[in-house]
Amino acid sequence: MSSKPILQLNSCLVRAYNEGDVESLAKAANNPRIARWMSNSFPQPYTVQDAKKWISIANTPSPVRDFAICRLDGSAVIGGIGLKARDDINYRTMEIGYWICEDYWHQGIATEVVTAFSNWAFDNFKQLLRLEAVVFEGNPASGHVLIKSGFQFESRQRAAVEKLGRVMDTLTYTKFATGNGRILTKKHAEPRCREIGTIPRMAFVKLM
Repeated sequence: MSSKPILQLNSCLVRAYNEGDVESLAKAANNPRIARWMSNSFPQPYTVQDAKKWISIANTPSPVRDFAICRLDGSAVIGGIGLKARDDINYRTMEIGYWICEDYWHQGIATEVVTAFSNWAFDNFKQLLRLEAVVFEGNPASGHVLIKSGFQFESRQRAAVEKLGRVMDTLTYTKFATGNGRILTKKHAEPRCREIGTIPRMAFVKLM
C-alpha cells in the first residue's frame, strides 16, 4: 500500500496506513478520552494487535476510504479520518468520522483536516452528494470543528445510542457537494402544497 499523502496540509498530512504505523497508532489511539466519543468498534484499551487489525481493515477496500493523520514528516500517526459508504438508495451519502490524539488537541488540526478531507471526498467520489457526521451529545468540540469545516447542524436524534452505560442523543451535521450536483438546501427541502378541496376535519393537498 502506497503511503503517498492524499493531502499535504499546513499542520499535518493525510495518507494511507502502512505496517510501520502500528506502534504510533496504538499509542495515539489508546486513550479513553478519545474512545468515549467513538463507536464500540474503536477498542479501549487500544493495543498493538488492535492497530494491526485496523491497518489491515483500512487498506482492504478499493478505493481506500480510511486514512492516517500524521505529523508533517509522515513519521507518526496522530489521528485517523475516513468515510463509511452507504448503499441502495442511500449510495449518494457517506458518513465521515475522525479522531485526533489528545496531544494534538486545540491546535486547529482537526478543522484543517476535516475541511480538506471533505472536499477531497467530493472530488474523488463523483456519486457523492451528501456527507454526514454524527456526534454524541456532550461533545461540543467536535460540533464546532464541523461547523468551522463547512458543515451545518441538521438534526438531533433522541436517545439514539448507549455508550458506557449512558443513553445519549446524537447530533447530525451535513455538508453538500457544490456545483451542478448540489442538492436542495434545507430552506427548499419541503415540497410546496396547495389545498384543492376540503371535507369536514380533513384537507386534501396536492404536491406542486
